[in-house]
Amino acid sequence: MDIPVGNFSFSPSEHFVKELERVKKRDPEGYKRVLKTIERLLASPGEADGKLTGPHRGLLKKYVGRSEYRIVYNWCRTCRKANEKLKDRCLSCDAIPDDSVVFLDIFHKSDAAKLGY
Repeated sequence: MDIPVGNFSFSPSEHFVKELERVKKRDPEGYKRVLKTIERLLASPGEADGKLTGPHRGLLKKYVGRSEYRIVYNWCRTCRKANEKLKDRCLSCDAIPDDSVVFLDIFHKSDAAKLGY
């Protein structure tokens, strides 16, 4: 995976890696846009497009284009400040430093309702 390095640590879940590889195979141009968005998030993870609600409450979302992909992630520093350690969703919370950005899911906008987002 060709993930650019930013100010923060890139910590993808296994599911995220699998879905990102799927995007790379199916949509090479979309994959490039996703990588640019990941690069921006690793430089400034607070630039989320909002927080998720419902069963995914508290997780951050970032749009990749208006009608394309959605990235679901969490920034360890803010999660810990809010005392919302999402151990069931994150990798290994205690082993990941505060400057990490945990990428949990990526999906096409058209699949959002089907996936429960």
